[in-house]
Amino acid sequence: MDAIFAHNKVPGNTKKYVFLICHSFQMMINHFKLAEITKRKSTAFGIFPVHKTAIGDDEALLVNLPEPFYAVDSRDYQVIQPDAARMEELGARLLCIEKDRPHVPYERATMGIRFSDEVIGFQFHPEADVFGMNLYFQRSDKKKQVIETHGLKKYEEMLDYLKDKNKIQLTYATVLPGFLRLSMMKLRNFTF
Repeated sequence: MDAIFAHNKVPGNTKKYVFLICHSFQMMINHFKLAEITKRKSTAFGIFPVHKTAIGDDEALLVNLPEPFYAVDSRDYQVIQPDAARMEELGARLLCIEKDRPHVPYERATMGIRFSDEVIGFQFHPEADVFGMNLYFQRSDKKKQVIETHGLKKYEEMLDYLKDKNKIQLTYATVLPGFLRLSMMKLRNFTF
């Protein structure tokens, strides 16, 4: 990644674009020392609201998503306490954070950062599609796990979210395809 960042800083070089998801996002955070990575009290698993920051409102990959937008989340670790000074030093921008949980005394996790014009990362899974998630939630072990951990109501809510075109289907159709489109346009020297 250091080589990619160095390459992208050289004027005239054809830029290299990188999209980070979940673990690779955490690894980049750790590498650049942009925030703390801690083990969660319990596994985050399911479909959850994600909130854009003011900067995230203007992010090309998120601009067509509502506030909040919904995404698939599956993690045992979290990125918290972003270091504003370090982020400014690198030119990184905080794009989104996890849902507000006023009933628990935990900090909201960082869910997305634009590391540079060419590199972006998300803690959630924008590649998760409705068909695949539906199959996953129908597995008896996953159904049991969700119900035991979060209750039947939460399980049924997740299944309803899969039917809602404005939830993960919209995120799936927007974020990663948008990254590919914009990267290809920039590589082909289209101007905006």
